[in-house]
Amino acid sequence: MISRHATVVLITLSLPISALAQNHRVTNASDGVLVATAGLGTLTPGSSSKPTATQVQFRLRSRQSTGYRVDCQATFTTTLLAVAAGGATVSAGDVGVGITSVTPASGAILPRSDVISAGFNYDPSAQSTVNGLTPFAGAASGQATLADLAAGMKILSGNKVNNTINTGSSTTNYLTVTMKFAVVPQYFTPANFSSVLTLTISNGP
Repeated sequence: MISRHATVVLITLSLPISALAQNHRVTNASDGVLVATAGLGTLTPGSSSKPTATQVQFRLRSRQSTGYRVDCQATFTTTLLAVAAGGATVSAGDVGVGITSVTPASGAILPRSDVISAGFNYDPSAQSTVNGLTPFAGAASGQATLADLAAGMKILSGNKVNNTINTGSSTTNYLTVTMKFAVVPQYFTPANFSSVLTLTISNGP
């Protein structure tokens, strides 16, 4: 049986610093540095009509009066484990990516006007296939993939979250953002693949 293997999806982060002070902060779900690794494991074709999925959560803080925006850029690398011999090779377009929730902590300013960019407001793990092939049609069709992020684009924006961006176990001044990634196991040239996503937060909108 031919299978393809996923190594990791690695999310790294760069943060802009304003001339006077930092107005935004993104951390992992424990308020640490955001370098999250999400693995998909070994993908065996024909085992399910549902995608194999994983997720990453991060906390977002912003005290900027005009709000925030989050941009994302993704690289994608494939290492073949066998000769392609005319077969298809897994690509960035086979990996669905979506933001499934933006949840305010109790101290976040209400009402919220957070907007997930078109195409990313869906759950890739909930998609199913009837022909065993990739069901993700791309951001323009409401089902974003890593291919949509090759050049970088805005994926999320919103209004000011709180007057502070302090971190710590007692703080409630943040949004929790959940991103999901999914791949449908199918017949491809055996390979390992990985993707590095870089998030950048800046002044909105």
